[in-house]
Amino acid sequence: MRSPLRHSDGRKGTRFRPLKANGILFLIIITALLACSEMEKSEITALMDARDQAISQRSIPDYSSLIYSNYHDQGRNKVDVVAQMVALFDKFDRAEMRSHDRQIQQLDDKLARCDQSYTLKVLADGQWRQIVQREQLTLSKDPDGWKISGGL
Repeated sequence: MRSPLRHSDGRKGTRFRPLKANGILFLIIITALLACSEMEKSEITALMDARDQAISQRSIPDYSSLIYSNYHDQGRNKVDVVAQMVALFDKFDRAEMRSHDRQIQQLDDKLARCDQSYTLKVLADGQWRQIVQREQLTLSKDPDGWKISGGL
């Protein structure tokens, strides 16, 4: 059986006392990491909200600026994704998009995933039509910030 630790003055000590300072340091580091994560999530939320706004305002330049320059997903690149949005705008008189039930998971410092539902309303032939879907988007961070890099 081990004998208890003794301080230089003869008091009994515990083996875990030095860890108290390490625990405080650990909490400080975790708090800083969570703060960075919250800042990243805030930037991603702004990106996703800007997508809703670009679609609702029918702004191809704004929409295109949200797509990662090296977008490659399911055999499609950025040009294909933007062309799909141009075709949607040409087909309908108006469009309104609203995202909801969003969950953001940061995978590392340059890659994240956003699971969300969206409601897309379109006006054609004087009638509004609505679709509600769930999507999973991949997001990549480049020097200009977060961009959509997959899932469209």
